[in-house]
Amino acid sequence: MPFLTALFDLNGTTTRKQALRVFLVLLAGIAVLLAVQSLAPAYERLVYPVLGLVLVWWWATVVRRFHDAGHSGAWAALMLVPYLGVLVALAALMLRADRPFNNSHAGLRAAGSVGLVLMALYWLSRGLWTPYWSPTESMKPTLLVGDYYVTRYAGAESLSRGDVVVFRHPVGGHAMVKRLIGLPGDRVQMQGGVVMLNGTALAQTEADRLSEPFAPQGPAGILPRCTNAVVGLGGTCDLATRRETLAEGRTYLVGNIEDGAFADRTEAFTVPAGHLFFLGDNRDNSFDSRFAQGTGGLGFVPAENVIGRVTRVLFSASGAQLWAVWDWRGDRIFKAVE
Repeated sequence: MPFLTALFDLNGTTTRKQALRVFLVLLAGIAVLLAVQSLAPAYERLVYPVLGLVLVWWWATVVRRFHDAGHSGAWAALMLVPYLGVLVALAALMLRADRPFNNSHAGLRAAGSVGLVLMALYWLSRGLWTPYWSPTESMKPTLLVGDYYVTRYAGAESLSRGDVVVFRHPVGGHAMVKRLIGLPGDRVQMQGGVVMLNGTALAQTEADRLSEPFAPQGPAGILPRCTNAVVGLGGTCDLATRRETLAEGRTYLVGNIEDGAFADRTEAFTVPAGHLFFLGDNRDNSFDSRFAQGTGGLGFVPAENVIGRVTRVLFSASGAQLWAVWDWRGDRIFKAVE
């Protein structure tokens, strides 16, 4: 069967033996992805497009497998349901051949094929970007708990001060997101809550407060920290914000929970060659480059740990479950990141 036909054609049938081969290829692809994420995460962007095409192949195979067993290929849509998709895959592998299903709905087949083409395009594009989720408050007000955002793959050499960057933690190796403040050779210090960059204070002006309900946020049930001291559950939690401006003119909002916080005054840090200095936008609630790695902070982050630049929030939900539509933040869908 020609490759493109195998990927997108929903006509005809597929035997159990053929479906098993495709399934084993899919499992091998998942194993490769897990190995790359563990041993060489910088190369996972090369695996996603290939694995995505295999996944499209598997979808088309399941549809034709149901046809071979005398059932409508529309049953394959159940693979979209979490956990149920595993049962559908097992059914596709186990169902015995029967009188082939006669699908006379040409429009439905065409719509399915278009859906597979769109899925393939999505996975091919994943070689250029990757999604991440914000589980903590450290980047408020720029990123809220429950934000799902787009990160364009980029090397450290293409970054500028003020970029919101995803990188691998220099100790734990897990993905982190912070704002880039210091480049190699820069001298960074906090004085009275103001960033001193190469001896010059970054301008700050008061901005509107971020107001949100004082309630658990995200799957971890994180309670927000408020500028307006202690509020009861269901009350309004305010975060004071300031607009910070770099010498280059780049501007963005930062949070200020309290004046004179424990990290509002630091020693001066000189960023070594091949490293970067990051701060969280929620300055009083972020373990970032101000803190040594031995105390749970970032310290200086090697340039090779950079994954990419955050460009846009795709979707946002404040609750623990994505299906809870009442917790969706509609005003943050496709919101550009400063």
